[in-house]
Amino acid sequence: MKSISKVIGFVFAFLAGIGIGAGGLWLIVQSNIELRYHLLERPTGNQPQAQIKAFVHAIVLGDRSTALELWEIEDTTMQSELLGRQKSVISDLMSMGIRPDYRILGVEWWTTCCEPSVTCDSRNAGGARIMVQFLDKNEQPKLYTFDVFAREQPYWGGAAGYPSRDWVIRDVYPYDQEPLFWMQVYEPQIQPVKP
Repeated sequence: MKSISKVIGFVFAFLAGIGIGAGGLWLIVQSNIELRYHLLERPTGNQPQAQIKAFVHAIVLGDRSTALELWEIEDTTMQSELLGRQKSVISDLMSMGIRPDYRILGVEWWTTCCEPSVTCDSRNAGGARIMVQFLDKNEQPKLYTFDVFAREQPYWGGAAGYPSRDWVIRDVYPYDQEPLFWMQVYEPQIQPVKP
C-alpha cells in the first residue's frame, strides 16, 4: 500500500512539475518577443525568405501553377497591372533558366500600420522588400525585388503584442522597375553639413 501511494505521489508531483514548467515557459515566451519569434515563425518556416525559396523552386521546376499560387494578388486598384506583371515576370524567369541557387542582397523591413516606414526591427514589420540576385543559364546576374508582406494588413507589430505573421509574395519585379503593390520607396538623401 505504501508503494502505491508513493507511486501516486510521484506521478502527481511529476504532473505538477510539468504543469508548472509549461506555465513558466508560456510566461517566458509571452514576455520575450525574440524567443516568441524563434519559437513561432522560424521553426515553422513562416518567413519571407521561405516564400522566395518556394517560388524559385517552382520556377526552376517549370511549375507555373505553384509560382502563381505563391504570388498572391489582392483585389486592389493595381490588380490588372499586377496580373500583367505576374504573367510577364514568371515567363521571363522561366525562359532565363535561372539557377536554383541565388543570393539575397538586402532586406528592407517595412512597418505597415500608422505611418509606414523602414524599420530595423523585423519583428515589428508587416512587409519585407527583398533584393535577390539570380544567375541565368549564361551565368549572367539578374536582379529582382520581392515584396513579401503579412497577409493581414495592417500589421500592428508591438502595438498588438507581435502576433505571428502569415507571409505571402505580393509583387516581384526587375530591380530597375517600380513596385505596384507596396507603392512606397525608401530613398535616403545625403546632405552636406553646412558650417
